[in-house]
Parts: sequence; C-alpha cells; structure tokens
Amino acid sequence: MLTENWTKSIEEFISEANRQEVEMIMVGGGAVNFHGYQRHSADVDFWINPTSQNFDKLLVVFQNLKYEINEFPQSVMDGKQNISLKFSTVQIEIELITRFSINKTFKEAFSESEIVELKDNQKVFRWRVLSLDDLIMSKIKSGRPKDLLDIQELKKINQI
Repeated sequence: MLTENWTKSIEEFISEANRQEVEMIMVGGGAVNFHGYQRHSADVDFWINPTSQNFDKLLVVFQNLKYEINEFPQSVMDGKQNISLKFSTVQIEIELITRFSINKTFKEAFSESEIVELKDNQKVFRWRVLSLDDLIMSKIKSGRPKDLLDIQELKKINQI
C-alpha cells in the first residue's frame, strides 16, 4: 500500500482506469497533498473528461471492477451530476467530477497536469494531478475557508 489513506480498492480503480485509458486528473485534497500541504481528506477527487468516449471507457472500468452499472444517467453525461464510489470496507470514497471550474477546458488542464509515478512492490502506479496553478485557481473559485487555508499553505510551501 502506498500510504495509509490508499486502499486496495482505490488502487484497483486507478489501475483499471489506466488500463482503459480513462482521461482523469486528481483534484481536491489529493492534489493539495501532492503539491506539499499534507491534510486529511475523506475522499479522492478526480475530474474526468466529460466526453461520451471517456464515459464508455469508465463504464468498462466499473464493469471490470464488478459494479453493476450499464449506463450513466443523463445528468452525469450533461455535467450536472458527479459520480461517487463508496467502498463499504473503508471510510473513503472516490468522487468523479464531471464539471470543474478553473477557466480551462479539460484538455487544457490535462496537458498541463503532472504525472505522478510511484513504485510499490515492483508495481508502477501512476495518475495525473492538477497543476499547482490550476489547483490554486480552483481553490480561489471555491472560496471555502478550508480552500483559502490550502491556498495560503500551498503558496508558502511552494514559495509563490
């Protein structure tokens, strides 16, 4: 296991998403941790590319992981609703975000995101993380107290 917050279920999800070439970027608390400010988050957030092709790939991921889902509701396809995966054996969930506000398209943010690569027992585990600039922009737009603290800490740690 990579860290105490990573569960086998989350590792399996990310690995299967990589196998199916799902386009997604880690955002939220996971991205904050990656960029240097360590804080607890009850979920792992990914912004997914909201294209029909990417949703088709995501369906294959769910089916391969034995989730009984054959299609997404139209509200998900239209970017009006997110997808939550809750793992009953652990106190963590994956949130798949269909609309994310940073004044960029998914493709622009994807091309500027950073690739994380970790090795765990000879297994290579990789995913994309929102760039620091885009992460700070998302936190500014959110404006919640915890997001404002994240901004302050990220700027201090990264000397910006």
